[in-house]
Amino acid sequence: MLRLSRALVIQDLERLVDDSIIGRTEWSAKGVDCRRERHGYSSPAYSFDLEILDLRARDGPGGAWELFIVTEFWRSAQGTTVHSPKWLKLIQGKPNDVLKWIAAHRDTLEGKRKSPATKV
Repeated sequence: MLRLSRALVIQDLERLVDDSIIGRTEWSAKGVDCRRERHGYSSPAYSFDLEILDLRARDGPGGAWELFIVTEFWRSAQGTTVHSPKWLKLIQGKPNDVLKWIAAHRDTLEGKRKSPATKV
């Protein structure tokens, strides 16, 4: 089975639920409830910001699931980027449920990009 945390899977999820209204923190896309939260901290030595994208599928292709996509932005005191990882954590459901949902909505992605990352 393919790993749910692969960068291509995260990219597909973000593109499928993309919100075109800048500044909105809650919306729905393709049967998935989406919520974006941002948190930050600053000290004299470093600062970081976190963006958490909470995706919750009620039902539909693949059943019910919930996951977080977390993007971290770490900077030094001088503002230089130190580390900027992005990771995914499945909270509820099965990885295959999420992959099925992606596959069911894949044709809506711009350019109909076919990626081996979400074959089910």
